[in-house]
Amino acid sequence: MYAKIPKPKGYLINLYMRFLQAERVFDGHRFLSGDSVLVVNENNAYMEIIPANTVDTGKVEKLKGVITPGFINAHCHLELSHLKGQIPTKTGLPAFGQQIITKRDAFTIEEATEKMQDADKEMWENGIVAVGDICNTSVSFKVKSKSNLFYHSFIELLGLHPERATVAFNNGVIIWDELINSGLRGSLAPHAPYSTSLELIQKIAEFNTEANLPSSIHSQESEDEYKFFHGMKNGFDDLYRFLKMDIAWFKPPMRRSLEYYIGSLLKQKTLLVHNTFTSEKDIALTQNKNIYWCFCPGANLYIENRLPDYALFAGKEFCLGTDSLASNTQLNIISEANIVLEKSLFSIEEVLKSITSTPAQFLNISGSFGGLIKNRNAGLNLIDIKNNQISFIKKVS
Repeated sequence: MYAKIPKPKGYLINLYMRFLQAERVFDGHRFLSGDSVLVVNENNAYMEIIPANTVDTGKVEKLKGVITPGFINAHCHLELSHLKGQIPTKTGLPAFGQQIITKRDAFTIEEATEKMQDADKEMWENGIVAVGDICNTSVSFKVKSKSNLFYHSFIELLGLHPERATVAFNNGVIIWDELINSGLRGSLAPHAPYSTSLELIQKIAEFNTEANLPSSIHSQESEDEYKFFHGMKNGFDDLYRFLKMDIAWFKPPMRRSLEYYIGSLLKQKTLLVHNTFTSEKDIALTQNKNIYWCFCPGANLYIENRLPDYALFAGKEFCLGTDSLASNTQLNIISEANIVLEKSLFSIEEVLKSITSTPAQFLNISGSFGGLIKNRNAGLNLIDIKNNQISFIKKVS
């Protein structure tokens, strides 16, 4: 429903507006009063909030539910979308990694592209407007360049041996250049501490810090990671044998992995993803670093059948991600939010922040997404909240 906004409001007389009123409005940070009316222009850009009594009731679209900004998926792997249903559940992380390596190239580029397009559409239809996406190659760039979604692509680098750091870094910069030349945004990211040397982690940190870019790393996702760093029998040794990689040179530092690499992160924003086995001592290590936390509970249950101890993160700002369709059944950020709400004491407000304003801040896109931003179409979604669970109703704009 469109209506001319009254001239005293200061808009051009020929500009058509929508007036939206829901039971409540969440602005990305907090809930607003119930009499708030959102003014949206003909391009679906948010203009302002006005009291309900300042606009003719007949011009107001009354919506049953809660209006929120468009959602942000902080951690995804779009390029693995063709592996949906291909990998068994609850295998543990090392065996899951072996399955990824074995199966990811068993499809044509055309097949993989079609599945990425489907996944991209699924996210858009579920109210997601922006994505922090991990990629190891440039295969997803064409899909992203044509998408309705905003993507920040983390070019993920691997290389456990220090002597490979320069080669791996240079290869990553080549892919990053291709990304930028495609008109897309992104940065470099180490894969995980058990697959990336300190030398490579530091090179990536220097690159991102100089360019003021965020980074990401899979962190403490598995008990095998703890065992790997403490010289105990672990699944990653089996994975490296499968890959025919001799890691006899690697001397376990006999420290938890986060303690091992935290000093190499410098001042860049870094998203620690998963944190399934993160401890209170680990969290204390991050106090002087620019750290953001990210949970992907659907993937944690799919791979390890275990969730983080959310009580340890009370009072911390965090983001949510879907991970990939290789490790999840859907790319629905509300499903992730509902698992966290069910298994933690986080409030609805905290969880809604984790899929709107907090990931926007991490990705350096707060001026365009994650809130009600004047003259911007950051997406508007309508949700319902009952029994401490959220259901997505529809996209409003």
